Amino acid sequence: MTVKRRNHGRNKKGRGHVKRVRCVSTGKAIPKDKAIKRFIVRNIVDASSLRDIKEASAYQEYQLPKLYLKMFYCVEAAVHQRVVRGAPALTDESELLLHDMDAGRRFVAYVAAAASAAQ
Repeated sequence: MTVKRRNHGRNKKGRGHVKRVRCVSTGKAIPKDKAIKRFIVRNIVDASSLRDIKEASAYQEYQLPKLYLKMFYCVEAAVHQRVVRGAPALTDESELLLHDMDAGRRFVAYVAAAASAAQ
């Protein structure tokens, strides 16, 4: 059967089983290594409320704590909410995709751009 990705969309590498996490959008249980992870750091209150709190505070240099969130998304929800985008397909024949499978790296060489830059 053909395979779309070398890692099958996961980051497991030698582990037999990975614990599951819940998607914050759909509630779906997905393997932690397959989930799209985003770490969000933001203020507990918005900017206007922050200014009011600072004016009413008895302390001069009080720093309000921040809100730290680790978000896990399943692939479907992340694509739907545009957290991640699908990889663009190569449409132009002048674009050449070279695979260096030994090193596990992919290099995209734009032949047309290089040819026009050389002239």
